[in-house]
Amino acid sequence: MRLLLVEDDGPGIDADRRDGVMARGARLDQSVPGSGLGLAIVQELVNLCGGSLALDVAPMGGLRVELRLPAC
Repeated sequence: MRLLLVEDDGPGIDADRRDGVMARGARLDQSVPGSGLGLAIVQELVNLCGGSLALDVAPMGGLRVELRLPAC
């Protein structure tokens, strides 16, 4: 498996809301433009490739996205 980590120092996403943001059209911040499709599309592509996507807390306090894909 290949591992890709993306972390930031922003506000993060509360544990009880992480599953919800993976749904198509789900958006936590309605004050900025967007369609809420990004994470849902990434999740679908990762699933098609036999990988996994997980959201967690970054060491800096923001969001940590862990993407695991099979080695090619």
